[in-house]
Amino acid sequence: MIDRVHAATERVFVRQRPSWTVAIARIGYGLIVLAWTLTLMLDADSFLGDDAVLPNDLVSAGGWRWFELGSTTSVWLALVALTVAAIAIIIGLRPTIALLVTFVLLVSLQRRNLLILNSGDLLLRDLALLLAFCPTGAALSVDRWRRHGRGALRTAPLIAPWGLRLVQFQVMVVYFFAFWSKNGTTWRNGTAVSTAVRLEDLARFDAPVWIVGSVVLIAVLTWGALVVELALALLLWCKPLRPVLIGLGVGLHLFIDVFLLVGFFGLLMVVGLSTFLDADAIDDRIRRRSASPGVRHRTMPASCRA
Repeated sequence: MIDRVHAATERVFVRQRPSWTVAIARIGYGLIVLAWTLTLMLDADSFLGDDAVLPNDLVSAGGWRWFELGSTTSVWLALVALTVAAIAIIIGLRPTIALLVTFVLLVSLQRRNLLILNSGDLLLRDLALLLAFCPTGAALSVDRWRRHGRGALRTAPLIAPWGLRLVQFQVMVVYFFAFWSKNGTTWRNGTAVSTAVRLEDLARFDAPVWIVGSVVLIAVLTWGALVVELALALLLWCKPLRPVLIGLGVGLHLFIDVFLLVGFFGLLMVVGLSTFLDADAIDDRIRRRSASPGVRHRTMPASCRA
């Protein structure tokens, strides 16, 4: 039994795999941070500035005093720094440092006004810290280009996946509590989706009549959301089911984002789902494509291909 547990632990946390997955997650996360920052700039003075709508006695309530933003100028400097950090994450220029800087700046900006936060904002800063434990610059990065040349961008070195497991565990926990919190009457009787898409203050687009007017379809969507969230919370470790579950998860978030204004939560969860992509399958496909006669590439040293 001890040997089995040791072998399973080594297979899950230690056995090296190609780093395509963490690179894809890094790029997706950086794009979301950049979009989040640019959209916040549109309302920075109103929400975070000296004349913000928030009373002064609620600004930066407790903790993180070292990183407290005390003026409109400091807020804008933090937003500019966050933009630079997001670009560094996207292109893979010292991404670990950029992720840590992003985490500190996100905490500072978000604690400037606690009343404007949503679940997407909290997940944004959590993923910054978790991704910092992963070698996200190992592939598809400026750092790799500088070390090994442009040809190295078509390869990915092997990495231990223990840091990636932290991100995956966070994603599954989010889905579990999303399911667990849906215990109201409208979820049990199958009408919750109809109620949600009728909320005018959260509506992005009006739901078609053929959706909200069908009792059967609304019930299927309501109970289907519960089934998908529970499956994503418990079964993503099952490799044969993973492609189907990822597709269902992306479809779920796409449906929500089309009809409801939920910030960047859905996009962040899609980034989280991307960490479950099969890195070995991605590596095999890229290698076959690179080896095809129609693809021209330079010969790379062995150290680069390792």
